This record gives sequence, C-alpha cells and structure tokens, in this order.
Amino acid sequence: MPRDLDALLAACADRLPQLETQRLMLYAGANLPSARAIAAYNPALSAYPAMGPTGHKEQPDTELVSELETFASQAAMSLFGAAWAEVRLASCTLANLAIFHAYCRRGDKVLAPAAEHGGHLSQRRGGTPELAGLVVEDLPFDRRNCQLDAARAAEMITRTRPRLVVLGRSVMIKADDIAPVVSAARAVGAKTLFDASHVLGLIAGATYPNLFDAGVDLISSSTYKTLPGRPQGLVLGRNPDDAMALRNLLDTRMLANYDAGRLPSLAVTLTEAQTGGREYAARIVSNSAALHRALVDAGLPVIGANDGEVHTHQLLLPLSLDADPRTVMLALQAQGVLIGTCVDPSRAGHQALRLGTQFITRRGMEARDMTEVARLLGDVLRVGACGRLRASPVADTAQMAGRIQQMLSKKKPLGSG
Repeated sequence: MPRDLDALLAACADRLPQLETQRLMLYAGANLPSARAIAAYNPALSAYPAMGPTGHKEQPDTELVSELETFASQAAMSLFGAAWAEVRLASCTLANLAIFHAYCRRGDKVLAPAAEHGGHLSQRRGGTPELAGLVVEDLPFDRRNCQLDAARAAEMITRTRPRLVVLGRSVMIKADDIAPVVSAARAVGAKTLFDASHVLGLIAGATYPNLFDAGVDLISSSTYKTLPGRPQGLVLGRNPDDAMALRNLLDTRMLANYDAGRLPSLAVTLTEAQTGGREYAARIVSNSAALHRALVDAGLPVIGANDGEVHTHQLLLPLSLDADPRTVMLALQAQGVLIGTCVDPSRAGHQALRLGTQFITRRGMEARDMTEVARLLGDVLRVGACGRLRASPVADTAQMAGRIQQMLSKKKPLGSG
C-alpha cells in the first residue's frame, strides 16, 4: 500500500540529505543544482501563462518572463558560442521532437545512433523520431573503440543523402571524431544535430570539444547531468537563419505554456558555469581517469578512455551474461551505491553498469578519493564468468553506510564558498 501523504512528504524532505551524505551517487545522469540555483526557482512566474514569442506575449504582466528568456538565452549563447538559444522546452526529448518537426518532413531519412550503441530513445530508430514520421537508419559504430565509426558514417551520408544526422549518445566514454561526418552532411545538404545531454557541462568547461567548432548545426541537451541544473531542455544553434523555423513551430503549434518559474534557476546555473565551469569539468575528467586506474588496480574490468584520450564523466563496468542488470542495480542500491545500467557498446547483446563521476565531483571528491571509491565497489561486486561482473552477496549494510557517510562527510562541495 502507498504511504499516506504526510509520510511521502517526510520522505521527500529526507531526500536531499540522503543524496548528499548517505548515498554514493554514481549514476551518470544525475546532479544537483547549487543552493542559489535551487532557491532561484520561482513558481509565481508560472501562476499564469506567458504564451508567444519573447517580448510579444499574449498575457498581461509577462515582461519579466520575456526579460528572463532573453537573459538565459544570451547566457547560453555566450557560454557555448551559439548564434541563438531556445530555453523554454521542458526536456531534451521534447527539444529533439521539436527539432525533428521544425527541420524535417514526414518520410525524411534520418541517421542516428542505434540503441545497441547507446542511442537514446529520443534519437533512435523506434523512438521519438518516428513520432515525427521520420525514417531512421542506424549510424555505423566502432565497437572496439566504443566510438562512432566516422569514416563509415561519412560514406553512409554521401550514399543515402539524409535530411538530418543525429550525433551524441547516452553512453559516451570519450569524444567522437565528428568532423568527417559534419563535412559529409554539409556536402549533401543535411543538417547535423548533436545531443549533448551528457557532456554539456564538459563543453562549458572546455574538456569536451565545442561542437560548433566542428561545424555542427544544432545542439540539443538536458541541463542536469554534467551541467548541474534543474531538469529542462536546451537548444543551441550555429546559424542565425535556423532559429526562426524552431521558434515558429514552438509559438504556433507546440508550446502553449511552460513553467517559466525555472528560468531564474537556469540563469543562475549558466552564469555559474561561466565562472566555475572549467574547474568543475577538469575535476570530473580527472576523477574519471583516476577512478579508471583505481578500478583496474582493484581487479575490476572497466571500459573507459584509452591512454592519451580524454575521459568524459562515464566509465562502464561490463556485466556477466547471466547477471540480470536490474537485480545487480537493486543489490547495489541496498548497499547505498546508486549506479545505472546500460548496453555494453563493446559487445553485442551484453550489458554494463554505467558510472558517472559528475555528482561525487560536485560533492567535493577528488582524484585521491577514487581509490576508496574503487575499493568500495570491489566489495559490492565480484568478477564472474569471462572476467565480467556480478553483485556480491549482501554485505553488512550498516558498515557500508558508515563507510559512505565517512567518505562524503569529509568533503566540501564545489561552489559552497
């Protein structure tokens, strides 16, 4: 039976201290905004609609909403080197859907990452593009290096002449070589979209290549992974001429209203990324590299960037074929360790645990702490068949909770002053 409302509200009140001090949060798609960004959320701005283009709203007393739209858009443009930005969408999935409708027509061909290579449901065949009536074909992938196969992708673009090429994935342990792909797309008149949801904060911090430098036309993203903001969607564009198609779609067909109360929070997050984003991103990749080394030293199989390559926030721990991914995830959760699962892009039909370092980095953990993180993971996982992982039998949960709390309580969160 569900708990009553008071019990549920009490559980909600406990959530923040649990995440900050009682859980080892290694989920690759999680983060927390700063205290200032959390406090900036203003529900009074959402008390009634603010429909229509910035500066030309249909409702009275919406000038402040327009001003906030302008400020947040300009902050995003400055941070990412964009010619324009759209800040009103609720999620990246909706942002991608809007892009499909704005720049494609029903029946158009789209090339995108496959699910088995880490493609997100909002990008891939069988997912969101088909809501727009698009025909999706899978981009080629280099399993050995866990990267887009740029040479074969460029050849495929030249041969198939798609309307749109979607880049970026949910599983990204290093940067793809996208220059040949962008060049081939431009040659056949196709637009390129990079879904940067997982690496947006790394782009802001200059540890992941700026996609506009490679000629990408559009960037879509969520705002709560390596960019530590409240959940919403963001679209950035390189060419000013592309802005009108998306804005016309949103204002006349798709966006009757939205939660404008989150705009001040987004503005704070983007402004903080301008001042502290480089340090944060540098620490993330440093922690990923250190955790990679520590996991290897602990005898755990790990998939990450190779020597000489730059890490992202993600590392993969491959699972045994006979290990049920959800069972492993829940067994780790019972120990206070929060890790998600994903496809293993290096081997067809296999699954992996997907670790992210962005949350623990925000909590103040450094490269020197990764040895203890790896040691803890070694205690809750065991190497099974073919050198791949299973969950260990349940350990002393109280002891594990004490280890996690001790690990986190010694740290000063980034940006806390």
